[in-house]
Amino acid sequence: MRLFKNRGDIYIPSTKLKSDLEQKILFGVLSFIVSFTLVFVLIVGIKYDFSFKSFFKPKNLNNTEISETKNLPSVKGKNNFLFILKNEDMQEIYVLTLIQVDMDNLSYKVCSFKGDTEVEGVTINDIYKKGNAGNAVQAVSTLFSIEIDYFIDQNVKQYEDMFDYMGDINYTLTEDIKYKDNSYYGFNIKLNNGNQNINGSKASKLIRYYMIQENYDKVNEIFYTALTQQINPENYRIKEKHFSRLIDNSVTNITIRDFNEGIDTMTVLSDETTGPNVYGVSPVYENHSILSSSVDDIRGYFVK
Repeated sequence: MRLFKNRGDIYIPSTKLKSDLEQKILFGVLSFIVSFTLVFVLIVGIKYDFSFKSFFKPKNLNNTEISETKNLPSVKGKNNFLFILKNEDMQEIYVLTLIQVDMDNLSYKVCSFKGDTEVEGVTINDIYKKGNAGNAVQAVSTLFSIEIDYFIDQNVKQYEDMFDYMGDINYTLTEDIKYKDNSYYGFNIKLNNGNQNINGSKASKLIRYYMIQENYDKVNEIFYTALTQQINPENYRIKEKHFSRLIDNSVTNITIRDFNEGIDTMTVLSDETTGPNVYGVSPVYENHSILSSSVDDIRGYFVK
């Protein structure tokens, strides 16, 4: 019998036998619905993670509950280096390159210029021949009114050996290069446009080629590409060997004490989680003199 006439009315069976049978059917249907619902929720929950904790989890939180971060040392300060690349008989400087390691802004700054740059009417080449690296450092410091902390003076063979020891770099050429220098210290270079694997010999030839072309931007690019690729975790692990080789393959004022004090800097720069920025500035010449406006521009990169 029905207690109400509308949809949803309560139904009361007229006999007990009929009531028992209908109850069994209703309970069976209800059990099936509940079981199906539980299985469905379980499957969807596993796929989409409907847990209570997940519901309140911020959208920008990583899946890893606890992420391990390296505690790199905090290093500040700026150091200026002067790199000198010359021929084997020390009669000619091919390139002088200023490099600043800026730990305040985690960056490398590079400026390359030629050996016959004049300082107060005398070329740096001539100044170098009279007093070697020390006098050249003083001349560059005077030219740009900056402090130079360290210098590295290498001939081509020493540079190539050191470069190879630290490993080749990947460098992209934007043009085919084919050049032959027939002078006493001449060289030949032939490289195709595109990505190239550059070893020490190719690097020194590219530097000399671009210096002859007065393409200082490209020379800078080779230097800071080498810095960013060769200062890496693998080379950091054998940093003592690299320093020993540097001492054997160059004239430098970098001491063991300087090396030890710079370990924190090397730790940060070589870590794979850090990516130093790179900046290059090129000189603008009038004959053999850098224009005063260009000197000011370069100084701005290397003041501390």
